Amino acid sequence: MITPVHVNKLRNEHLTRPALVYVRQSSLMQVRDNTASTTRQYQLAKRAQDLGWPESLVVVIDQDQGRSGASGSDRDGFDYLMAEVGLGRAGAVLC
Repeated sequence: MITPVHVNKLRNEHLTRPALVYVRQSSLMQVRDNTASTTRQYQLAKRAQDLGWPESLVVVIDQDQGRSGASGSDRDGFDYLMAEVGLGRAGAVLC
């Protein structure tokens, strides 16, 4: 289910910063067996474009596939995501 977004809440300051799409599943078995989930997560990049982000500003972060979320260690993609958000460089996060 796609959560509706009130487009009038998106301002130019959002749309000029990257929309970060974080794609992850907890185990290699999930990545292998739950391909529909992975597909839906990648479709969030299209959702960002539908909301007004140009393709060039949609960044898909998917290097943490097959890594558990139980720990923040050894999750380079998540570290990058948190750094970008913390530094105010993200226009949106989709996950």
